[in-house]
Amino acid sequence: MRKVLSFIVCLISVAVAYANDGAFYAEGNHLIPIVETDIRVQKEVLTLNRVNDRIEVTVYYEFFNPVGEKEVLVGFEAQAPDVLFNETSVKMFPQHPYMRNFKVVMNGEPLTFEVAHASHDDYYVDGKIKSASIKELELEEWMNDVDGDEEAALHPYLYVYHFNAKFRPGLNIIQHTYDFDMSDERNGFTKDFFYILTAANRWANHRIDDFTLYVDMGDHTSFHISPTFFKSLDEWEILGVGKKEIGTVPYQVRPDSLFFHMQQGNIRFSRENFHPDGELRITRDLIWGYWTWIIREEDKNKRGSFDTESFVNRYKLQYESIGLYGALQKEETYYDQFSQEQRRILKNLPFAYRGYIFNSKELQDFYESTAWYIPNPDYKADVQQLPEEEQRWVEFWSPTDLSTLSKDVEKRVNDIYNHVFSEYLKSVYPPRNVFDSQYFSKEFYHLHKQIGSIENQIKEPIVHDVDYWIGGQDWSNDLSFQVLSVEMLNEKKADVSINIHNCGHDSKDKLVLIYERDNWFIDDMIGTSSWREGILQSLEDCKKEGLLPSVE
Repeated sequence: MRKVLSFIVCLISVAVAYANDGAFYAEGNHLIPIVETDIRVQKEVLTLNRVNDRIEVTVYYEFFNPVGEKEVLVGFEAQAPDVLFNETSVKMFPQHPYMRNFKVVMNGEPLTFEVAHASHDDYYVDGKIKSASIKELELEEWMNDVDGDEEAALHPYLYVYHFNAKFRPGLNIIQHTYDFDMSDERNGFTKDFFYILTAANRWANHRIDDFTLYVDMGDHTSFHISPTFFKSLDEWEILGVGKKEIGTVPYQVRPDSLFFHMQQGNIRFSRENFHPDGELRITRDLIWGYWTWIIREEDKNKRGSFDTESFVNRYKLQYESIGLYGALQKEETYYDQFSQEQRRILKNLPFAYRGYIFNSKELQDFYESTAWYIPNPDYKADVQQLPEEEQRWVEFWSPTDLSTLSKDVEKRVNDIYNHVFSEYLKSVYPPRNVFDSQYFSKEFYHLHKQIGSIENQIKEPIVHDVDYWIGGQDWSNDLSFQVLSVEMLNEKKADVSINIHNCGHDSKDKLVLIYERDNWFIDDMIGTSSWREGILQSLEDCKKEGLLPSVE
């Protein structure tokens, strides 16, 4: 017969956490179910506080012992992850790898505990908790596999935290704390935390006379709780700024989970004479993995057509788990697929988190349509008051200052031509092909090679009757240039007028520059000798005449 500790911590798969606190046993040589003890739990305050991707668990108990002083064995089971089952890992992790800072204080005195690596079968032998050998654990794993018990076969042993506690007559206070990692579920679609509540029913009174649960999942976050031990939305109280609703979780059978959208603060559940008939499950949904999959399934050709609310909610949920700017870094390659309006919405996301009431009707209407937005008339938007990463977020999505970009483009053209002309002035045969590959955009460089292939076919120049870098067939020591004007067409394209002085003559030409590969590159040259309409138009004219390039 398998013995069951009164409060059981079960770890499913690598990190799915079932958590609870304390298993108490009556004195004797046999494990006695808690319902047979005369100790009752009068009060329990359970506080769950999320810090990044772990839950800090704090439990305050008030127990009543109706008779004389007694020493009671206290146990706490934590099922081992399957990835850690081998002799080396057992030695490397004497305590549970996903649980930290395990502490118990009874009546003001810290208690010393031990940890056993125990079999699922009887490990309470002759009044002691017995650690199993590796061979015993391997045997149980094999037997469970034969019996078809896949769950037990995956988790062949338990971490059993145990200690002795002296209960004095009357009131006894125990405070228990530890940290437990939230689990990754459904290929990274959720972060989950489980807590076994039904173990409380094993006490002498088969309930908790006064039970209170606090859940703090952090500011600006959304999560849901499965309705297993409660029935009504009204049983939960929001302490702070937030809202609650009954909603549907697509990947779960139950359609009636309770959703919380918290701007600031926590939530509370309390009940007298609490006899739980279900366990606590808290889930944060749709972290990075899910949305990466979603966006890859979208039609990449429909730029700017993605559902705006999906984008906003994706970034909101990523912010809760990996940081807002971290989410941005992961998504940066999709920047061009956002419309101008979507960028405006995303820019204002940190302010919407805090309930800012927008002057723009479009922004206000959009955020009011989301499930999580909560207006806060007292919040005044101030970029400088945001955390640094959110300031970077706002800057990234803000409309670019084109005057600043204009200076960047002008500097880039000066750098290009200073380099090119310096090479011409000191060389008989300057490396023109090197300049092309270094300063042309990828597309322009490819089209330029196509023109060259047509010229090789017909054995005469089309655009190469002059040197397009200097606007002539030769150059003199007075070779120089001047940037006359820069016109920004948008954030990633500019027209630049330049004057080239060569052999005593001036020629005014135009360059088209585009932004790619983290810099500005020449995408067309217009007005250089026979390139009067640019290489793009020259190539189209060739095709109309039946001259097709051999380079594709």
